[in-house]
Amino acid sequence: MSETAHPEHDGEINSCDDVLSHVFEFLDHETGDARRAVIAEHLEDCSPCLREFGIEQEFKALVRRRCGGDPTPLGLKDRIKMQLTNVSFEEDGTSVTVERVTVEHTTER
Repeated sequence: MSETAHPEHDGEINSCDDVLSHVFEFLDHETGDARRAVIAEHLEDCSPCLREFGIEQEFKALVRRRCGGDPTPLGLKDRIKMQLTNVSFEEDGTSVTVERVTVEHTTER
C-alpha cells in the first residue's frame, strides 16, 4: 500500500484501540515513519498491547509459513473481492441482492 492510502493525519494514535487497529499496517511496514514511531513507543510502554502485538505477529508468521511457498492462484484476489462485494439474502420469501463493483489496479511487489 502506498503512503497516500494511509495519510499520517488520517487518524491520531491516542489509545490502545488505535494502536491495535494499525498493528497489521505496522507489521507490514505500511505506516509512515511518524506513525511507526508512535506505535513502537506505545508498544514499549504498554504490556497488554505488546502481548496482543506478539499474537498478531505470530499469526502472520504462521500464515507466511503455511502459505508462503505456494504461488497465489491466478485471479484469486479478484474472486475474493467479488465475494466481498456481492451479498444475497432471502427474508420472508423476498430475495435481495446487493452488488457493488469496484475496479482497482494494483502493482504486485
